[in-house]
Amino acid sequence: MNSSITAQTGFAHLTDLPCIKLQCGNATAVISLYGAQVLSYRPAPDVDKLWLSPLAQWHNQTPIRGGVPVCWPWFGPADSRVNPKQNKVPNHGVVRTRMWQLVNQHTDDSQANATLEITVDDLPHHAGDVTLQLQVILDSSLTINLCCNTSLLQQAALHSYFAITELAQTRVQPLPRQYSDKVTATTVSDAPEQAIFNAEVDRVYPSPAASLQLLMPDSVVTLNQHGQDATVVWNPWVERSQQITDLHDDSYLEFICVETARLQLDEAAPLNLTQQIKAAS
Repeated sequence: MNSSITAQTGFAHLTDLPCIKLQCGNATAVISLYGAQVLSYRPAPDVDKLWLSPLAQWHNQTPIRGGVPVCWPWFGPADSRVNPKQNKVPNHGVVRTRMWQLVNQHTDDSQANATLEITVDDLPHHAGDVTLQLQVILDSSLTINLCCNTSLLQQAALHSYFAITELAQTRVQPLPRQYSDKVTATTVSDAPEQAIFNAEVDRVYPSPAASLQLLMPDSVVTLNQHGQDATVVWNPWVERSQQITDLHDDSYLEFICVETARLQLDEAAPLNLTQQIKAAS
């Protein structure tokens, strides 16, 4: 199998975005150096498992809407434990809107493997430099690993946007029977083990399984995860889709997010978080 890693300027309508392209046989993946964000995963030509908003932008410190954003070192609004002085900071951390460096690459007959890195020195809760690495491995699946060897209070999420064809017939399973519902600010118990999408969904499932399935009428995607303490499932539905500036009014019909996350802030610890995306052949 032929494998390669090449520099590429632009992806989709983001024509000046610096990227790298991984290829392994017929499979390809595109990673933006801005945010170390995987934008595309095609296990076969013309079949993209990830969704990128046609209204996504990347200039002026704008995070790219779609693909697999890297949320670090906090998820959503910053908790006071990682922002003790309550500085004005962006949601989902500081690395989505910064340039990363390609520091290692390897190809052989079975895979293409690239590692991106960023060093941050301005965290509001930690003095000194912290280095974060994102490794992307393309073979018969796509594996994304986010690693930080520094022991500190840190949350992280691989905020994957998956392309779907029929929202009403899309399912995610198996999920824990309890979750935190961020739409209603309640905890739900005795929920079904399968998530369906017929209203806004914004849920944090604690202690999820190591393997989940995204079921669609025409395909199945298996998500294997490691290092997580939560899975986040999100779809904005009608009203939120209309409110979010880098979504079309009907964009909610085209994607769901299934995010591998580590959200605990009880103790300082290193980070090693992995999501593997495997499409049924």
